[in-house]
This record gives sequence, structure tokens and C-alpha cells, in this order.
Amino acid sequence: MPRGVQAQDRTCVAPAPLAGALGAEVLGLDVSETLVPKDMAALKDAFLDHKVLVLRDQNLTPASLLTFSRHWGDVHFYPYMTGLEEQPEVFEIKTAPEARRVFGNRWHSDQMYDPCPVKATLLYAKELPPVGGDTIFSDLELAYAHLSEGLKSLLAGLRIYCDGADKSRYGGKSREEWYADGGMDEKLSQAEQKPKIAVHPLIRTHPETGRKCLFIGDQVQRFDGFTNEESAPLLDYLMTFIQRPEFTCRIRWEPGTLVMWDNRSTCHYAIADYAGHGRRMHRVTIAGDVPF
Repeated sequence: MPRGVQAQDRTCVAPAPLAGALGAEVLGLDVSETLVPKDMAALKDAFLDHKVLVLRDQNLTPASLLTFSRHWGDVHFYPYMTGLEEQPEVFEIKTAPEARRVFGNRWHSDQMYDPCPVKATLLYAKELPPVGGDTIFSDLELAYAHLSEGLKSLLAGLRIYCDGADKSRYGGKSREEWYADGGMDEKLSQAEQKPKIAVHPLIRTHPETGRKCLFIGDQVQRFDGFTNEESAPLLDYLMTFIQRPEFTCRIRWEPGTLVMWDNRSTCHYAIADYAGHGRRMHRVTIAGDVPF
């Protein structure tokens, strides 16, 4: 122990990096219990540093997941789906063995079509396939840093047009039809007011760290003021660029794993490699602010 540091001042948060780009496991922390302020502060620092945190061997009810989630801000209600009956703030993602698609099986940052995209997502594993179903994350700050100065200058003034009802994202199907293919049609929300379109800066500044990133994902339809055809070549290049292995980490799920990530600086992709097996996860999203 360093000289002058008392035992009671030490934190239980010990992040172990998972990759060179982003991601860390936090060992020996039970988030179902009330965390002391120093542990919560250290956890928030680790979240900003690593962008994706993995906490294994958790035993969370929907209520305890929600209690921990509220440390990170106000809950964002997912507009297209209903939550659990006993805990409406918690949304269940369930993939049936016979499902024809997997929820989240596209590179995206959650709810980019909202004027205030979500700050963070917390996802907790309840039931998993025997193998497969990993999630890949990309560090959009690192991707931005590796762009040429010329391209950074070109992108600086661009804004992204995000359309939550864009059928081209779903092979010409509506969101409702697409979700039904995943066996989640019974969870569709009947609420009339749902955010559909938002325009954001392509180069986003993180509100807490001041770092810049590429704010990109499959919910971007085009650049604002450009046609789809004019936007496609550059969008395709950027979407391919952020998938470079050196910008990513891959999370292997285990029962009781809780993963939380910063949607303001990451993109993620749920791998659909477990056909014939089910998967059930509980998710809470945290309200964000207007990107700048």
C-alpha cells in the first residue's frame, strides 16, 4: 500500500483492460449491493477511461439492475418496445431458438434517431446459448484519431440525418415487421409518440471528457442536405473504417454478466451465430443529451 493511503480509502474497483482499444473487466464488485461513494466514483472514472465495462458473476433482479442503473442518470424508456410488467424501465431482449434474426445485429449506437440519444446502456445476461452471441464494440474516438487531417477537416461541418423509420435498414420491412422476425412482436409499444428523425453532428464532442469521435452507425440514413446516393460512398467508407480490428474489443457473455457501455463514443454489433438456441437479456438505457 502506498505511504499515506489508509486501508479504508482503497477502492474495490480494479479495471483489467480487455483490449488495446477499449473495454475492461471490473473484478470483485457486487453491484446488487449498495456501493460506497469511493467505489462508485472509481467505477465512473473507469467507465470514461475504458468506455465498455464488464462485471461478471452478478445476481441481479430487475429491481436491483434498475437501482444500479440509476447511479448513471435518468432512465430512458425505449420508445418502440414495452418493458417488463413488474419493472417497466427494464426492457427484455429475447431471441427465440426459431427466430429469423437477432436484435442489434448491425453496427449501431443506441437510439441515434432520438434528438437526445442515450448516454449509456446496461445489458445483463439472463439466459445464453451454449456458445456464440458475443458482442463487438468499436472505439469511435480512436477511429476518429486515426483519420487523416484532410478527412477530419472535410467531415467537421457534416451532420448526420437519422431516421428511425427508414425501411432500407430492414430490407424494405417496417420496424414492426423486422422485430416480428426476431420473435419480439409481442413486446411492441402501442405508444403514439415515438422519435423518428434527428440530425446530429458527424464529429461529436464527449460532454464529460471533451474528446471528439465519429458519431456513426446504421441508423444514419444520409448526411443532412445530401441525397442518399451522394452520401453512400463516404458513409460506407466510415462504417467499414470503424470496424478495423485495432479499434475493437469482443465481449464473451457468461450467465450473470453485466456489460455497460458509453453510447456517446462507441458502436456495437451483436453477433448472430447461435441459430437454434435462445438468448434472454435485460436492458436499461440511460438518458443522454443533445450531441454537439
